[in-house]
Amino acid sequence: MSCVLGCGDLVYRWFFFFFQAEDGIRDAQESRGLGDVYKRQLSHRVVLAPLTRNRAAEPSLCPDSEHVSYYSQRASAGGLLITEAVAISPEALAYPGIPGIWTEQQTVAWTEVVRAVHAKGCKIFMQLWHTGRVAQPCFGEHPLARASAGMALPSVSASSTCMCHPRTGKPVAVLTYDGMRQAEHARALTTEEICGRLRDDYVRAAQNAMLAGFDGVELHAAHGYLVDQFLNDGTNLRADRYGGSVPNRCRILFELVEALVRAAGGADRVAVRLSPTTIDPQTGRQNQSYYGATTSDPDLVYEHAVTGLNRFGLAYLLLSEPRWSGKMDHDVKSDRGFAQPLTNHKYRALYHGTLMAAGGFTPLSAAAAIKDGHYDLIGFGRWFLSNPDLPEKIKRGSPLNVYDRSTFYSRGAEGYTDYPSQDGSVGELHKYTLIEQNQIGVSLPKHVKAKL
Repeated sequence: MSCVLGCGDLVYRWFFFFFQAEDGIRDAQESRGLGDVYKRQLSHRVVLAPLTRNRAAEPSLCPDSEHVSYYSQRASAGGLLITEAVAISPEALAYPGIPGIWTEQQTVAWTEVVRAVHAKGCKIFMQLWHTGRVAQPCFGEHPLARASAGMALPSVSASSTCMCHPRTGKPVAVLTYDGMRQAEHARALTTEEICGRLRDDYVRAAQNAMLAGFDGVELHAAHGYLVDQFLNDGTNLRADRYGGSVPNRCRILFELVEALVRAAGGADRVAVRLSPTTIDPQTGRQNQSYYGATTSDPDLVYEHAVTGLNRFGLAYLLLSEPRWSGKMDHDVKSDRGFAQPLTNHKYRALYHGTLMAAGGFTPLSAAAAIKDGHYDLIGFGRWFLSNPDLPEKIKRGSPLNVYDRSTFYSRGAEGYTDYPSQDGSVGELHKYTLIEQNQIGVSLPKHVKAKL
């Protein structure tokens, strides 16, 4: 077994435990109010974060046998997986090959994924996704969108805005089935649509997910997609009850959560993802921007959102730590994202339920975040997609497969189901480079590396 900076015991201690009362949690987390479901059913804190993979079958946009293998490979007894973001309707389609959950065929196909995950004693939530203005009108020409008679098509948002470059002000280029195209203006949703058809689309998606056997659903309210477009005053220019003040901009979030709780059969079957930002005191700008969705008051709006979610008793709240950038993601030894400080752990003081984080974590930094009481669960994206047995490797301090970004959003098994487990039971051994856990970020300057 490899040694992780001499801290293998630390990682093991803070990541692996049993929630059962007879075992107890001998640390400060015991008083954090982890949901009863998780006290009974989870045995470790390593979660598969939602990851878009663009591999849905065409034209049905269903998961297929490769999806079954992918999720099953990453399932472990007492674990929790969150699916890739799943489109709730044709109106939500924003990228080639993303799966949906609005048709009967899609629902049945997801059932096979759930069965494979449950067979390993693992829980799985589906992330429900509406992309808002990120979806371009051309996706309305998709065969399944055209076949979904009577359903709304893209592009819509909180207001009639367009994704534009923050410096030039010109529309950005977006990926479509026909290659890169210039982003177009979205249509503003009407008040009647928001509290009627749109809500119904989310409800139908949640009901279908529960029919497929999922343990719960996660509302994607982050990363500049539809709900986040309502939260941010740079994209929400409305003058009705869904715009203007902070409470009004958060209204859609709370109304959708309330609807999903009813549709899923209880608050313990519903979760939310948010991506709070803040103003960088050095630059005077937000520390992260997602698809050009900006706001003048990030701390106020996200504090209101987080605090307001307390009343529901959710399964968990997932917060993105805004420290990932594709520009730095070419070398795991020099990726500065791994050394960026936490910024959203401040919401621990405001949120009373199970709090999860994802974004730029290494096994060691994640263990420290849990030990310090900042988070209850940690979602891993890149390291989990490239290490199907990530919980076991963290437990043992074993070397990790290095991920290949070029295959994140491609098709087929390569970079999807061919990453090997340590015992070689899945994937292709010796195909990918290995890195010791204590070597992640090792090439960073000393003053930066010290933050790891």
